[in-house]
Amino acid sequence: MSLLRLAIALVSAAFITGCATQSTSISKSVSQQPERPLPHRILLAQPDIRVHEISTGGIVEKVDEWSDKASQEAAKSLESLAQSTNMFELVPPSKLTDAERDTLEQYSALYILVAGSANIAKRSPFDAWKKRAADFDYTLGPGLADIAKNEKIDAVVFLVGTDHISSSGRKAAMVAGVLLAAFTGVALVPTSVPSFLTAGAVDMHSGDVLWFSTEARSGSGDLRDPEYVKTVVDDLFKSYPGAVKATDAKK
Repeated sequence: MSLLRLAIALVSAAFITGCATQSTSISKSVSQQPERPLPHRILLAQPDIRVHEISTGGIVEKVDEWSDKASQEAAKSLESLAQSTNMFELVPPSKLTDAERDTLEQYSALYILVAGSANIAKRSPFDAWKKRAADFDYTLGPGLADIAKNEKIDAVVFLVGTDHISSSGRKAAMVAGVLLAAFTGVALVPTSVPSFLTAGAVDMHSGDVLWFSTEARSGSGDLRDPEYVKTVVDDLFKSYPGAVKATDAKK
């Protein structure tokens, strides 16, 4: 199992366990300095959305074709958002060398672990962790500085997530379970797994996590669906500092 795959598996489980909600945080270097210019040229790391099929017996298996489709749709959604709002200029990962893309993949895995740690601290019942979450100053380290300098990029945005699609047999079992419950009062219905997506912006010169947002949605949503993934991406970026400033400017 690759580092990125392990990171997604561990952290998405932590997010989803906390029920279907959205969570967001902004670095204190941004929130406490509203006059600070936000990054403009932002590298779009290749989104990594892993879509799995759940069989009637509950066996979970990643489907590469579905995962590629969801990842592509997530990239299109963010590109569309950037063009329509002018919050930032997106730089595609195709501009990078193979070595730079390999480095970026490693930092994508590091991002999901750091964002997961930040989110767990935010949900913690302990005061020390709550203070850590409120005083948001997480960093990935300066390892992306050379790429930023070479490509004249200010920041990078990561999009990572998971989704689980029930097989046709499992869907039939869910319907049968609902009907059985209606007649007998005993519910034996296979449960659905929420879709999960996280987005984060990282300063490539310092490695500071400037902002991140996560969302877990339960229901019949499908991250392979262009309209659905667009609503999730749009919702995630409503809390982005650039979007907040644009909203305030219109008031």
